[in-house]
Amino acid sequence: MINPTVGRSGVIVLFSLAFSVPAGVFAAEENVSDEARRLFLTGRYAEAAEVYGQLANDRPSDAALGLARCHWETGKLDEAEEVLRVAAKSQADDADLAAHRALLAFARGQHDTAQKLVDKTITLDAAQPIARWVNAELHRVSGRMKEANDAYEWFIDYYNGNDKFTPEDLHWIGLAAAQYARWSRNSGQFRFLVNTLYPDVLELDENYWPARLESGLLFLEKYNQRDAKVDLDAALTINPNAAEVHAVRAMLAVQDFNIRTANESLDEALKINPRLLVAHQLRADCLLAELRVADAIRILDEARKLNAVDEETLGRLAAAYAVIDGAQETVADSRVAKLIAEVVQRNEHCGRFFMALAGSMDRMRRYPAAAKYYREAQRRMPQLMYAQGQLGLVLMRLGDEAEARKLLDKSFEIDAFNVRVKNMLEVLDILENYAVIETDHFKIKFDGERDEILAEYAARYLEDEVYPEIVQSLGYEPPGKSLFEIFSRANNTSGHGWFSARMVGLPFIGTVGACAGRMVAMVSPNDMRRSFSWARVLRHEFVHVVNLQQTDFRIPHWYTEGLAVWHEGLARPPGWNEVLARRVRADTLFDLDTINLGFIRPKQQEDWTLAYCQAELYVEFMLERFGDDAISKLLAAYTDNFGTEDAVKRCFGVGQEEFEKAYREYVDKIVDGLPDAAQQSTRSFAELRKAAEQDPKDAGLQAELAYQYLQRGEAPTARKHAMAARQLDEKHQLAAYVLARLYLSIGDTTKALEILNRSLDGETPQKNALALLAGLRLKAGDYAEAERLYRLGAEAFPNSPNWLKSLSSVYLKSGDKQKLTASLAKLAKADYDNVIIRKKLLELAIEAEDFDAAVRWANQTLHIDVMDADVHASLALALARLKKHARAIGAYETAIHLSPERDDWRYSLGEQCVQAGEKEKAVAVLEELLSREPEHAEAKKLLEELSPK
Repeated sequence: MINPTVGRSGVIVLFSLAFSVPAGVFAAEENVSDEARRLFLTGRYAEAAEVYGQLANDRPSDAALGLARCHWETGKLDEAEEVLRVAAKSQADDADLAAHRALLAFARGQHDTAQKLVDKTITLDAAQPIARWVNAELHRVSGRMKEANDAYEWFIDYYNGNDKFTPEDLHWIGLAAAQYARWSRNSGQFRFLVNTLYPDVLELDENYWPARLESGLLFLEKYNQRDAKVDLDAALTINPNAAEVHAVRAMLAVQDFNIRTANESLDEALKINPRLLVAHQLRADCLLAELRVADAIRILDEARKLNAVDEETLGRLAAAYAVIDGAQETVADSRVAKLIAEVVQRNEHCGRFFMALAGSMDRMRRYPAAAKYYREAQRRMPQLMYAQGQLGLVLMRLGDEAEARKLLDKSFEIDAFNVRVKNMLEVLDILENYAVIETDHFKIKFDGERDEILAEYAARYLEDEVYPEIVQSLGYEPPGKSLFEIFSRANNTSGHGWFSARMVGLPFIGTVGACAGRMVAMVSPNDMRRSFSWARVLRHEFVHVVNLQQTDFRIPHWYTEGLAVWHEGLARPPGWNEVLARRVRADTLFDLDTINLGFIRPKQQEDWTLAYCQAELYVEFMLERFGDDAISKLLAAYTDNFGTEDAVKRCFGVGQEEFEKAYREYVDKIVDGLPDAAQQSTRSFAELRKAAEQDPKDAGLQAELAYQYLQRGEAPTARKHAMAARQLDEKHQLAAYVLARLYLSIGDTTKALEILNRSLDGETPQKNALALLAGLRLKAGDYAEAERLYRLGAEAFPNSPNWLKSLSSVYLKSGDKQKLTASLAKLAKADYDNVIIRKKLLELAIEAEDFDAAVRWANQTLHIDVMDADVHASLALALARLKKHARAIGAYETAIHLSPERDDWRYSLGEQCVQAGEKEKAVAVLEELLSREPEHAEAKKLLEELSPK
């Protein structure tokens, strides 16, 4: 028996409803061919349609319903509607036909039509389950919550009052019972549905795959992915062409943030049924997760054509509008404001709309907006089951852990299987067992067994080097101690997994450090395969901590990122310069109105890079143009809640248009100083072909076209255009490069060298030709000439690090350590995460007995890999030679802790203890060494000197 006695508050956030419409086209078929039903349920829709067509004369109603079902499952909604409409003309009193027409009208957002058909159906058959279900849903989407709840409860009374049902009857009863259970928090009903009701359906008809689908959805709703997968696989075994099941498999993949798998499942679903609404919504979710917002809007616009009033679609669309337009709902004529007003007017209790809006904002990492709309969803529909849990997750990212814990605990009591809530509670449990280092201004939580050395170094770095500089520069000290959490592997989960769970409650996000204003989380570099500068990450994130709190979270994304990058104090990466130059030439730079979109929804990787680059350049420009107080002035304006246009005018006395013009001149000047920028072509292949055809006497166009054909692997055509260029200009360097490549492809190195040497212009070299010539000289062992050519390239193209890398190879092979040191130092400045370069520089500095440089390179190396025992030992050696014995002792102790088998370091530690005047410690160190290596002569001698008999 279904228990109806629990209170009547609940939720509408359900998976079953999204899929119930297509799955529910299965009406009672006592007189319909078993063969037609079997073909239909096993996904052989075309064959089923043929059999149903054969029934048209004898059983027109059954034939129409069957044929409409086949159309529906393959996305032919107009055809399905027409079949039902024509059949209803001659069978006006057929309740099943009217009910299916109501169901289809509701699925297409035609609520008035659906209501009329529901009323007609119930007049004809008061117990028609499809009509009853649509009636309940119409109450819900109109904001009549009590009536909707009563309508769902009707199914429970109907089930308890009868004992004979078709599979289709039980399908609708199951949907309504699940909805009622959500609203009444009656979790026992879910067990009844998956353990009793849906198995009963399969007893009646083993091919009735919608029972497997609905059971799987209930498991998935509770984040029981294993059992959900069992049901979904079973459903597809019955019907491999069930588009809804493929879509649910995509939903499962989205939960795991496996976007590739999700898209594959959605491709399959939409191939079967291109008009499956939920598949379009999930496709948009994938795009939003990738911050491809414009693409998501196109998908959602298509979804609106399927159902113009679906709140799940409109909520996603509102979020996308808000991000792209940068408009707030308070701006009356903004797209998002109009859409919200439209939905609210239609349904005052549109909790699902605001949940979808908030969820999309959450997915796009717009956390303050997400929190706002989760609260609005809860306010408009207090019955919502998941709003408080989602709000708790957002508050965790915003640093309000105390309030978040309360909400998450409550959410877990309601739904113990919500994986994101469960993950976050597990994060809190992990953090409870973490070790803590507290300094004057920081509280650092870390795995005491794995990351103690990292945490100690991080604490010193933050307190001694980062905090004083940043708070002085920004003019603000955060109240209390800033919380930093370093996550490492635990409980079979990687540090990145815990970090991701901490920030978003999901297994993966594509960064290693993150700040939401009051806390910073970072993956332990000891838990990562690819090294990164943890010191740079901490400095960058602490800038966010300061200026987000400083401005009460009002600072725009571009400005906080610009300040964070600027405070890193590093040279602009060569790759950034390349992107900047390319976008200047194409006239596609961001401005202050668009730059935030580069961070939150880059259309391509280059947009993300350009946003960071331009943000830093805005900071540099303001300092140069408006003085040293420009940063603090603009921060103050944002603190006072000024928008960017008004803030610029208040701070700098110019309008935004004039500001942007001066900024563009500043950027143009920078790009003009990049000598290699002029050699970049912005023409497409088609444009190049057209230009060359229009001006065949232009050697440059012919050479460019030859190069493009070479890149495409079309050697004969490449040669033709290269020769044409050479006939016009015998020394055209790009044409020579193309021909040299072609000669090399047939093994004629001599001819390649000849043509490259003859065309080389030492004053304005072409980079491809120069690099190829230098590489051939290096390969031949002509180090002097290779050096000359690579130095020429480094001078002509300082924006590219490849010349320095090649020079370093020359110096390494030729043994010129002085030049190698200078070359590697320049490379290190341009590559802040490269530990190999810094270790080599450390080695060279020690060899040259430049111990100040050795200390500098050792510290930079440890800022990337703090667990390298050899580097600690090298640091100790350099400190010892500089007579900084106390620090040398600490470095040796760390090295020995990491590599306890290194007895030579123990002896050096003993020596440093002697030099520091720590005789007792020296004796202890030497005695331990001799216990490990009794015949260590030097240790014996030193110990005897310390303890003469």
